[in-house]
Amino acid sequence: MKQDYFTFNKEDILKTIQAYEFLSQEQLKEILEQLKDKSLVSSSLSYNSFLLKLIDKGLIQKSITIRGHIKTRYTFSQDFNIYDFCNSLEKNSFFSMSTALNIQGLSDFREEYIFVSKERSTKIEQGNVTLTQENIDNAFSKKPRRTNAYDKIDNHVVVLLEANKTDTFEVIEYNGYRVSSVNRAFVEMITNVQYLQSSETIIEVFTKIKEKLNLDTIYTIIEKFDFIYPYFQLAGFYLEQIGFLKAELVKFYDKKSKLNFYTQKNKNHYEFDEYWKVYY
Repeated sequence: MKQDYFTFNKEDILKTIQAYEFLSQEQLKEILEQLKDKSLVSSSLSYNSFLLKLIDKGLIQKSITIRGHIKTRYTFSQDFNIYDFCNSLEKNSFFSMSTALNIQGLSDFREEYIFVSKERSTKIEQGNVTLTQENIDNAFSKKPRRTNAYDKIDNHVVVLLEANKTDTFEVIEYNGYRVSSVNRAFVEMITNVQYLQSSETIIEVFTKIKEKLNLDTIYTIIEKFDFIYPYFQLAGFYLEQIGFLKAELVKFYDKKSKLNFYTQKNKNHYEFDEYWKVYY
């Protein structure tokens, strides 16, 4: 019995697809067209028939739903790698916050949460926004808001975050992944504490890796993000709690606002650090 093109060229076809950890539907369609151009499959083979043949050969489908949109990825790998899966979800994305630390072997904090960030294509300029103490107090008396761009898969919670445009400053390559550097992760975490249990846990995480932090780089990252809130003084507070001396943190103190600030929203009880003017 004469074999069809797919069966005859099966090894070359599977080798092409297995070169990818995960593939989207669009990528599979592109590969199908490439295979047709090389006469490795019939020119009349439909995408659905192609997909069914691959599934018959062991192709696995994994999906999550983000804001009502299903994101499906395909792989021949029997061992599901959550980082490879998430790495395929968004073009120009990178692993951020505690996930970036975990990938770099600097932490095992909240390993079940996978934070994936993508910067906006245009920077949101804060302009001449004038903050008042009333604005801050009102904002931080409310329950924290969290993104609805998340879903669960294989005992993990995948969270997609959006960041202001910094031209991916301090986003580095590590073991084939794009990740926030330890210094960028520090800034991301102190400004998104609602995803990380509490300010105390952040202090605990970074106290263990204090020697990895660079104060000048942290300062520049905060500048790049162009925050509305007075995050220089908040960073100074955290850095002192982590173990840096006040004398090392002068440049952060010099940028201190006249306003009081908070480590996190809606706590039942706050202490107040007079030096940094931070409720914690």
